[in-house]
Amino acid sequence: MEAEYIAMSTVCRELIPLRDLIKEVAAALDVSNEDVASMHTTIWEDNVGALTLARMELPRMTPRSKHIAVRYHWFRQYVSADDGKDGGIVVKKIGTKDQLADIFTKGLGPILFEGLRKELCGW
Repeated sequence: MEAEYIAMSTVCRELIPLRDLIKEVAAALDVSNEDVASMHTTIWEDNVGALTLARMELPRMTPRSKHIAVRYHWFRQYVSADDGKDGGIVVKKIGTKDQLADIFTKGLGPILFEGLRKELCGW
C-alpha cells in the first residue's frame, strides 16, 4: 500500500501543476469557464488500501498508514469528494489484470504481458 500511495502522490506532483497551467492558458485564450470547469482527471488505482487512504478527508489516517511521511499526503486536498463534479481529481478502482501500468513495474507472465501489450500497443 505504501509504495502505491507514494506513487500516487508523485504522479499528482506532476499532474496538479499541469492542470493549473491548462487553466491559465484557457483564461489567456478566453475559453469559457464552463469548458475549463468540466475538465476532469481520473487516477486508476488497483490497491484497495491506497485507494481508501487517498479518498479519506485530509487529517484522517489508518493504523497501517500513520507511519507514511506527511509530505506524501498533500494531494488528498485535490481529490474529489463528489465523483469529479467539483473539478477535483477522481481516484477510481481498477482490476489488477486491467492495470496498464503493471507492464512497466512488474515481472509478468507471458499471457498477462501479451494482453497488456495488446492494450497499449495494439499488437
